Formats: sequence, structure tokens, C-alpha cells
Amino acid sequence: MQVTVLYVGSSLLAPLKNAEREINREYKLDLRVAAYNFGSPLDQLEWGAVDHDLAVSDIVVVIHVMDGENAARLVPALERYRERHHAVVVINCMPELMRSTRMGSLDFGRFFGNDSTYNEKGRKGEGEQRTFGRVVRLLGTAGSWISRQARGNGSSGDSNKRRRGHGQYLKLVDKLPNILRFVPTAGRLRDVKNYLYLFCYFLQPTPRNIRSMILFALKHYVPHERLRKLKIDIPAPEAMPSVAIYHPDAPKLFETFEAYRKWYSGRMPKSKVQSSKSKQIPLDAESTVGLLLMRPQVVSKTTKHYDALIHAIEGEGLSVIPAISTLMDNREACQKFFIDTSPSPKSKVQRPTSNIQATDKGQLTTDKQQSRVSQIVSLTGFSFVGGPAMNDSLAASAFLTNLNRPYRSAVSLDTQSIEAWNESLTGLNPIQAGMQIAIPEIDGATEPFVYGGISAKDVEPVALEDRCQRLARRLRRANRLRRAPRSELKLALVLFCFPPNKGNIGTAADLDVFPSVWDALRRLKADGYDVELPRSSEELRERLLGGNSEIFGATANVAYRMDADEYRRLCPYVDEIEPEWGTAPGRINSFGNELLIQGLTLGKLFIGVQPTFGYEGDPMRLMMARGGAPHHGFMAFYTYLSSLLNVDAVVHVGTHGALEFMPGKQVGLSGACWPDRLVGELPNIYIYSVNNPSEGSIAKRRSYAELISYLTPPMENAGLYRELASLKELLLAYRQTTDERERARLFDAIEESSRSLNFADSRLRSIGARCL
Repeated sequence: MQVTVLYVGSSLLAPLKNAEREINREYKLDLRVAAYNFGSPLDQLEWGAVDHDLAVSDIVVVIHVMDGENAARLVPALERYRERHHAVVVINCMPELMRSTRMGSLDFGRFFGNDSTYNEKGRKGEGEQRTFGRVVRLLGTAGSWISRQARGNGSSGDSNKRRRGHGQYLKLVDKLPNILRFVPTAGRLRDVKNYLYLFCYFLQPTPRNIRSMILFALKHYVPHERLRKLKIDIPAPEAMPSVAIYHPDAPKLFETFEAYRKWYSGRMPKSKVQSSKSKQIPLDAESTVGLLLMRPQVVSKTTKHYDALIHAIEGEGLSVIPAISTLMDNREACQKFFIDTSPSPKSKVQRPTSNIQATDKGQLTTDKQQSRVSQIVSLTGFSFVGGPAMNDSLAASAFLTNLNRPYRSAVSLDTQSIEAWNESLTGLNPIQAGMQIAIPEIDGATEPFVYGGISAKDVEPVALEDRCQRLARRLRRANRLRRAPRSELKLALVLFCFPPNKGNIGTAADLDVFPSVWDALRRLKADGYDVELPRSSEELRERLLGGNSEIFGATANVAYRMDADEYRRLCPYVDEIEPEWGTAPGRINSFGNELLIQGLTLGKLFIGVQPTFGYEGDPMRLMMARGGAPHHGFMAFYTYLSSLLNVDAVVHVGTHGALEFMPGKQVGLSGACWPDRLVGELPNIYIYSVNNPSEGSIAKRRSYAELISYLTPPMENAGLYRELASLKELLLAYRQTTDERERARLFDAIEESSRSLNFADSRLRSIGARCL
């Protein structure tokens, strides 16, 4: 006997394999469960394996398949093997697939059409007819939930309707098993009831329920002699809470924050790092990270990647509230667990947020409440409001604006293997990039950090331990920016130099950099930062570009000289750079055996000059290259900021620098990608032009930047007028012609025009020389 399950995600693979093993052991069956992740399009070889299993399957289960390419292949395949399959169970898929559901006398393709077999009226008693009508409505709710969620146009009114519908749906999930106890199991309702039972098992995908789902389908739809002789007792669906708090060290899920707080406060932190940074109040609102977890992963007990990240965050001295979120809307879990409706008067920092009940106008009410978290990290991989079916960014923005906490979205590799991601030059596949990067960005999410995934050799997600540690340290640094007194914070402002060696230090697209930086320094000093403020922007420019620059033949003041031995000790990547740029310190930004860090120290604020790309004749050569490395001077600059100066954040000033264009994957970086190595654990604040969103997205994705947009100035080219425009045309004609007689005639015309416009002879000679 064979059951084939086609499913989007990674939470069911391990429970299905466990179910196969337990069923075979208990009932002595020769059962095979073939499971495939349908999260991304399959190549020809992969589809060949799927088609082979479909051809020999007794039962086919299809769940959450929304990809058009996979569905386009699957629909005809299900029809092609129709005679072989005893049942095809399709749950929460696109409509074309939903109509492929066939179980005994139940055929979705006919059930929701006009077939008289399913729409007959009056042949039975009135009571039975009412029961039939109610069960049909339940079936319609189950069968069309995803498509109904996706049909809205994104307005706030639609969001409120979806939220109410989502709440009603969750209530139905809780009540449906009890309702089904009263539905007759004979006649035309039998197969409808069986479908709803399978639906209930899936919605609560515990290992026991997944085992029961497989057994239920085998018992009722596979006419096997061995099955008929067995007495198979299948328990009712096991119920789990819709939202709850999970912790890997806890004995159970917590349905209230109070119960979780009591348990959390009474435990010793399970941290391998026991230091002063972990000695703080448990669940203090200013040092607690709110995590949003996928409910299927927790319910099915496939949480190794979550567990590692939770322990890594706690190892950095932060507390966590890992909240299980529903599939379609994260607001319910946030409201229940991340917001305190009765704030303690002893709280050091009381920052009011808002009640997050949506009004009819799509706004949120403003009852004073307190956040229990300092930042939110979504591990769900979907939109904040809408899940996999749609995105309501307006509702998400309204909620998150009122909550007023940083929102980040980390990435688990669910639709591609860890091996495929590691080997890919692009990084994430299109499905992952769209679902887990682009859509969360619309909601305002940052930090698209890959922290775990599923190996091609495994059946459940695992953690990428080094990435979990890196992400946890980044969260700790971000938390320090909120918590530490401003006078203690160290900041680095980075100015760009592009194109290199052309006198362009401190330039940026549509931004007057030095006056802007001086004004920022003035405001930082007024806000309590330890900043030495120059008298003017001109003095700032002179001190940065002058200073000791001539002594070292540098383009700016040298703030620090890092010898090659120190560079090797602080930077672990020197051996990978030397094949590209020679033995350290190399020839760029160096002086003797030293690497020069150019910049200016002003109190606890450092203004640095980002080194050039390195390839002076071809400065764009390294831009997102498949190979290569930044030169020693570039690496030493960021090593100085993070390891010697130990700044709390780096602020890149103006559009745009070179960091985010260094070699590595395009999106979903690994520890081998140079932008990831360069920025390390530093919070990256990037002042970026609002009219360049495409390259701004690159900065967010490849350097984990938080963008602060500036408007383009209200200017345009003045151009020339009247006789000056005519003179310009004469100059252009003179420059382009190769006929000597024509050039002489044009020169006379230019000379006459210049005299009439009062240009001096020297000016004319200069113009002529430039034309030549």
C-alpha cells in the first residue's frame, strides 16, 4: 500500500515518516508514505519521481499547493491515474486542485457544481435535509477558506472582514470535531464527514493526528484484504491551542502570558554563556525579543531550528517570548502575548503603544497599553497579515506603527534544501525570495537572515548554528541601541568615495553630504550623544580631508594605522583575500607594513571614509561578482569599526557605497558572502535616497540595512536660453565635424557669437580647446 503526500513546507515530513514506521510496526503492514515538498517548481527529474509515486498510490493527499506550475502538472496527473487512486484528498489548495478531491461518492468537481446527485431536494425528511445543508456549508468553509482569504483587494475594510472571518474559522477549527460527532455516518453524508475528519486531523498536525489521518484514509478507502481483517481504532482529533507560547525547555504550551511568566521567572537560563550580560530581569520589556513561530512546526514537533535560535538569543542575555502564530494573521498572537493591558508602575520605561483592535475605518484604537517586547522577529516566512494567500500591508503597517517596535523577518529554508542554497550563486530560489523576503519587506520587515532549513538528507528542519549565533548577536546589539544611555553609545558615520580617486569623498546622489552630516552631529549632541561638534560643515570638511593626509599620501586624515600582524589577528578572512590582492597589507590604503584607516574621531563618534572598490580602471568589477574578494584596505576598515573601535552602530551616509555590492549571493546571504562578513554584527543604518528603491532593496537584503529615506531636492537642470543655446549647438557641431573647411567656418561663427555674447578671447580659446 502507498500514500503520497504533496505538501508545501517542512513541518509534515518527519511526522509522516514516523507515522509510516509506527503503522507498519503496530499493524504489520507493508505501507510506504512518499512525501514531497511542493514549495517550488520541480525539475524534470524531481517530477519524474513524483509521477512514478502517483502512478502506484492508493491514497493521494495534497495540501497548501498554490504554485501554478506544480498545479498545472498535478491536475492532469491526478486525472490520468484516476482509476488507480482510491481517494484523492485536497486541502487548502488553489481551486483547480480543490476540484480534484475524490473520496468514495464525494467528488468536489461535481459537488460544487450543478449535478443533481448532490443537489437533490425533498427526497428525504426535512430534518435530514437541514443536517445535510449544515454539513455542506461546513464543507464549503473548509474547501474554500484559502481562496476566500485571497480574494480581497487589500483595503482596510477587507482586512477587517478577513480578520472577523479568520476568527470565525479558528472557532470552527476548535468546534468542528464535536460537531462531527452528531453527523450521520451513513448515506450521502458519509464521505463528506470523512473529508471533514481528515481536515480536522490536518489542522492539528500533531504526530498522533498525522498518524490518525493516514490510518483513517487507509481504513475507509483502501479495499485491501489485510486492512479488512484488522481492528483499527482511530482516536478523535487531538486539539491544540490556536495561539500559545512555546519554549523548548518547557513541559507544555502556555495559553496565557501570566502562566509563561511564572514558569520563565522560576527557571535558570539554559545558556552556554553565563556572564554579566545575562544577569537581568527575566522578561524585562526592554530586553525581551518577541518571536513569531509557525504553528504547524510547533504542533508537529519539528522545532530544532527554532530551539537553537531561542537558546542562542538567551545566550546573549536577552529574554524571549516565542509565540505560536496562526497561519493567516499574526496580530492575534501579538495582541495576546506581546502587549500588556495592565502595565506595572515599577516599569523603568513606559512607552505607550495602542490597542490593536481594528475599527471600521481600518485604524487602530488608542487605549494606552505597554509592549512586553523590545523587538519582534517573525520566523513564519509569510506576510504579517494574510499568510501565504495574500498580503494586507496596510493592516500590517497600521498594527506595527502603533506597536512601535522594530520588526524583523528571518528566513528558514523550507522550499529549497540547505545544500541547494549553499551551492547557489543566487541564494534563495524565486519562491523563497518572493515569500520570505519581498512580501515581509512590504510589511516593513528587515534583517532577512537565513538561520535554518531542511537538509536534502533529512526530514525536518535543522538550525544553522553559526547563523543562529550571528543573528542573536545582531539582536543583542540592536537592543543595546534602545537600552544604553546615549552618552555611552559609539557611532560610526561612513562617507563614500565613488568614483574612486576623483575628488569625490563625501558625495552622494541628491545629497549635500557635509552640511547634512554636520547637522546630524549637531542633533546627536543635542540628544545627549558624546560628540565633538566642529564650528561649521566647512571646518568638518577641512579636518576630514586635511589633517595628516599629506604625510601618508592619503586622500583623507588617517585616524588609525593597523599593522599587518594586528590585521591578521583581528580578521579571520585574510587568507581568502590574499589570492586576489597579494600578501597583506597590499598596495591600497597602505603605508609600509600598515593599513590606513581614514577618518576623524569626534568624541565617541567616528566619521570614516569607505575605501575604494580597488579596481581603479574598472571600479564596478566587484559588484555582486561570483568570485573575488574586497581588498585588504576595505576589509581592514570594517574590521577596525567592529573589533577595535567597537562601535554600537554604523551609519552609511548617502546613496550609495560599495559594501552591499561586494561578492556573494544576491539574496539570502551565507557566512561566505562578503557583505555579511564585512557588516558582521553591526546594526546598519543607511541614509538612502527615496527615489532609488531598487538599490535600496539591495542595501536591505545584502547588508541588513535599516533605511532612512531622504527626499530628492526640488531642482532640475536650468539649461541654456536664446543665443547661448545657439552657441552650444555651434560648439557641438565644431566638435563632431571632421571636415577642415567646415571647422574653419564654424570657428568663425563661434568667434562672432562669443563676441556678441561678451565672452573674452581667453574664454573662447578655453572652450575651443575642450571641444578639440
